[in-house]
Amino acid sequence: MLKNRILSTLKFFDLQDYPLTLLELHKFLAADWAELKLHLNSQGELIENRQPEPQVRVDEVLSCIDNECQGQVENYLGFYYLSGRKDIVSARLRNYHFGLAREKLIYRYTKALRFLPFVRGVGLAGSQAMGQQKESSDIDLFVIVRPDFMWLARTIITAYFQVLGKRRYDGHITNRFCLNHYVMGPKEITKLKNLYTASEYLKLRPLTYRHSLWQFQKINEPWLKAFFPNIKLNHPETEMASRIQTFLEKLFANRFGLWLDNVLKNWQLPQIRTEKFIVVEEDELSFHPESKQQGLLADFAKFQKQQERVSVKLVV
Repeated sequence: MLKNRILSTLKFFDLQDYPLTLLELHKFLAADWAELKLHLNSQGELIENRQPEPQVRVDEVLSCIDNECQGQVENYLGFYYLSGRKDIVSARLRNYHFGLAREKLIYRYTKALRFLPFVRGVGLAGSQAMGQQKESSDIDLFVIVRPDFMWLARTIITAYFQVLGKRRYDGHITNRFCLNHYVMGPKEITKLKNLYTASEYLKLRPLTYRHSLWQFQKINEPWLKAFFPNIKLNHPETEMASRIQTFLEKLFANRFGLWLDNVLKNWQLPQIRTEKFIVVEEDELSFHPESKQQGLLADFAKFQKQQERVSVKLVV
């Protein structure tokens, strides 16, 4: 039922204090939860892919809002939100100021990443990627690296931002770059496949070598579409590798480089804590120990149960 899907989508983003434009609502229109939950485990994680639902047109979403969601969905200044939550529109507009200032930092410091060895793609992630930033926000980066050189690439990127004084660490957070997710090549995600992570991967904004980011999303498209059937992944043009990067890789893409990568791995690995939202695999490093996804998904599940009870009463 389209109405329930619209309400579910708005609720999911409402839990993040984020109203949606019509195009955002259309793009992130959530799947029918009654059907989707049959393919999820108790933690809300997808345990098997499912055939995505047919895509819904923008005009169909708008028509449903106008005709079926009156009293439950409101619109102010072009933003849609659940009734009674007009204040989040003002908050989003107010936060644009911080986001615009931060964009200058992103452009200034990330354009050089294409010259660093073994970097295959960099995407803007987190709050800044979709305009959910706040005054105290950091800048999350999602990094795709060349296979077999994960730890060497991580060390070089970390050193780059550390030298510039722009790496997030300890209490240094605001406007700092948070290097919290690395994958080798266009990896298929195998852990933490839920509504929250699906939205995060779809929000990625390409900064460097956008074709690799597209490949990553494409290989994960089957499960991403299980949560958000309306997504469309447009094929970007392939960027040529920079000559500086090619030259630097020739210095390390050999036995010495592989040895150095292994040394760095053995040095860094023992320092990584083991927590629920920290993933350490041969082809992925993901550090989100303070992730709010567990609480958010729990609140979203409560909302779905309430919706089910309302539906039952209406049928009776």
